[in-house]
Amino acid sequence: SVKLLDLPVSLRPHKQKGLLENNMSTKSPFIYSPIIMHTRGEERNKKIEFRWVQGDVCEVQLMVYNPMPFELRVEHMGLLTSGVEFESLPAALSLPAESGLYPVTLVGVPRTAGNINVNGYHTSVFGVTSDCLLEGLPSVRTSGCMVEVIPSLPRLQLSTSLPRSAHPLRPSKEELSSSVSVQLFNGETQRLTITLENIGAEDLETLEVTSKTCNTKEKLFGEFLSWDLEEAVSQLPLKPGQSVTLTVNVKVRLDFSGGENLLQDLNDDGISVTGLPISSPLRQVLKPRAETKPLGSESSKTDYNHVKTLEAVMTFKYSGGAGKVEGYYRDLSLGVHVDIEPSVFFTRVSTLPATRTRQCHLLLDVFNSTEHELTVSAINNQDLVLHPSECQ
Repeated sequence: SVKLLDLPVSLRPHKQKGLLENNMSTKSPFIYSPIIMHTRGEERNKKIEFRWVQGDVCEVQLMVYNPMPFELRVEHMGLLTSGVEFESLPAALSLPAESGLYPVTLVGVPRTAGNINVNGYHTSVFGVTSDCLLEGLPSVRTSGCMVEVIPSLPRLQLSTSLPRSAHPLRPSKEELSSSVSVQLFNGETQRLTITLENIGAEDLETLEVTSKTCNTKEKLFGEFLSWDLEEAVSQLPLKPGQSVTLTVNVKVRLDFSGGENLLQDLNDDGISVTGLPISSPLRQVLKPRAETKPLGSESSKTDYNHVKTLEAVMTFKYSGGAGKVEGYYRDLSLGVHVDIEPSVFFTRVSTLPATRTRQCHLLLDVFNSTEHELTVSAINNQDLVLHPSECQ
């Protein structure tokens, strides 16, 4: 069998929306012609859906076998093509005696744009060169032998300041070019530096960056991922061999209070402010706090130690060169996996009457659930230092 292979995910070209070609266009002056439709049908059966790119290494997979009772060494093997200028990169292989089906991948580089036909392959065995055409091999199965080669596009290579993720992202329709992971405390911000290097032969002329958060039931406050693209765009066009960096702020702000039920309802008259029950200052006195189990106990620690997860996919859409003129672009996708641990809890809330009848003092017990010393800063510049597992 013969199978033409698609390019890797990060190198596959995409057509700009609104610029898709009209496949029904024809130079015939007639509205309907059965001859033309028949020709189109044959071409559609042979033509592959995906596209190759001028200047990129393309692959064709063959399944071969050796029926001889001795090892067969193929000294030279390459592709036979037509339609565009194609540089076939020769391969050599050794087939065991009476081998079963053996996969062989032949590669080459299209040097011009257009439609390329894979007509067959040529081999050199024991010094004898043979050309094997697929038309003369009716038993060979193929899913199509024609593919469109579009004009050249730039190629970007992505690297980051964070380690690669060992966690597969939750089921997503997108295939990721790369992924990173980091562990943060709730409210913490981490800077992620992304380096994009132009490793192709064309100038990088346009760059767009978008992100979307994967399916999550967590309530997120503020922006999860944020960046400023102006500085990176100001360096375009990016010549081959040059690189540009982008700094992304990863900020996690989640609500950890809902699952723990840590807020003590000290309400005596049903008055509620911003969803938190409090005692009315008009009804006076601070109620005595109920006795609770020590925060250092094992059963209490488990309430504070569960980890939440946020995931997002960043997409880098870019283009340039002759491919951009034809309306094509490429994209890279980066998965971001963040495990969030709780940091500070307000374990209990109560009120004290103030000097004015329409005001009150709000009292909070603050608990440091981390293994690190934390400083809690108030609006009036007063700092509260909390040791690990300390509550004040």
